Amino acid sequence: QKQQQLQQEEEEQQQPKQAVTPKSQILDALAVFPSSGGSPSPGACPGGNTALPGMCRSGMSSGAPSPTVAEPDAAFPSPPTSPVPKPSGHLEATPKDSEVEAEEENSDEEDDEDEAPNEDAGLGSTASYAPQTPSGSLVHRWAEDLPGVKPTDDQTVRVFCGVWNLHGKPAPADVGPWLLTKPGHHIYVVGTCECERSIEKSMIWKDKSRWETQVKHHLGEDYRMIKSHNMSAIHVMVFVHRHLWRYVWDIKSAQVATGFANFVGNKGGAQIGFNIGHTSMLFTNAHLAAHANKMKLRTQNLTRILTDSTLRRDKTRSGVHEDYDRVFFMGDLNPRVSARRSDVDQWLQAREFEKCLERDQLRPLLLADSAGQADAAAGFWPHFQEAAINFPPTYKFDAHTDRYDSSKKQRVPSWTDRILWKRDPQVRAKAYGSVQCLQSSDHRPIFAQFEVTVDLTDWEGPQSEANGGKKSSSVCTLQ
Repeated sequence: QKQQQLQQEEEEQQQPKQAVTPKSQILDALAVFPSSGGSPSPGACPGGNTALPGMCRSGMSSGAPSPTVAEPDAAFPSPPTSPVPKPSGHLEATPKDSEVEAEEENSDEEDDEDEAPNEDAGLGSTASYAPQTPSGSLVHRWAEDLPGVKPTDDQTVRVFCGVWNLHGKPAPADVGPWLLTKPGHHIYVVGTCECERSIEKSMIWKDKSRWETQVKHHLGEDYRMIKSHNMSAIHVMVFVHRHLWRYVWDIKSAQVATGFANFVGNKGGAQIGFNIGHTSMLFTNAHLAAHANKMKLRTQNLTRILTDSTLRRDKTRSGVHEDYDRVFFMGDLNPRVSARRSDVDQWLQAREFEKCLERDQLRPLLLADSAGQADAAAGFWPHFQEAAINFPPTYKFDAHTDRYDSSKKQRVPSWTDRILWKRDPQVRAKAYGSVQCLQSSDHRPIFAQFEVTVDLTDWEGPQSEANGGKKSSSVCTLQ
């Protein structure tokens, strides 16, 4: 044995040694489309998005930059049409042409763990990317700073609604590109799903105090969180500017579970209701049933959230949405695009969003005429409306990229995250968009800006309102 070992060592010494590749050559080989000067220009979003002031800031940490294009050619550059060069041995996933029915059967819930890219696809295949849409172009900017309010019956207040499914990840340190402070708003409503922890972990530990503190510091001392509510991984909080503090009263919150046996809170809605002067407002952040073939179940989820809410004031009415003057319903509502992945990829590359939206599961329900009957096929959806969608689908992305799902499941890109409001001429949508440069989740955050009319006429406080104008007083002791 010793003789064989010596002979083996002698043979190894006689073999020529392989040259070691210098580190500089390795780094050069891994560099993909470096921008001019070797670093992104100030104000550029990760992944190549061009941001306006106040949007994606230079140096913001939001995951690894996306290897799509080097520099945008214009405000709306075309998506890449050829595969991105990869280091040797990397295989790019190829979108499958399976029928929609097969995709419905094989797709998992959106909160499943990310899977590795499909290694069966060969080199030369193309990947599906989200069209580069600068988020700043979708923001409405008023001519004046945040105005004060007056005791009139037609006072306009600015309302900001934000939604994000974080896929069990914490929010980035800088949420400025999403929760806009310039321009300012009188009311901020922030709804999240799976923030900081997954659904499973949130069933045990659902605390969101760190996230609430982060948003509080982000908005500043002029805002006060009047209420927050958390049901497992579904969370909603409302911040009000100091201009409105004296008008806010009757603040309540509730939750309705629609998960397993309508008991488990992995799906459902968290609600916050309150009054501003003589006008009542209700905000619901929901996470509805997953899977492409479960739209009927999602409609049932909506009905249960509206009819079983403990915030209902008049049980003779059809639901809690009729008990409040201004009603907003938002969250990861999970509607899908009923089309083949290959077709959707082509439409997105051509920026033909309307072709995708024609196959969106939610839009026809919002436009349906069910005469207000909850048992109709459209349920309560026709009571709500939505602003025009001019941004790419917000689900499902590979983590830290602007590339749509490249796993073997090849999920169809869809607008699962939505912001709706009860049909009302006193609610006017000013902007509706997504933030493409925040890439820590498989969802993109969305936002909407509104002008809402409220009644502050002769406001003297909640006591006179609650008692029909009669003066009264109350005493509370804590021991």
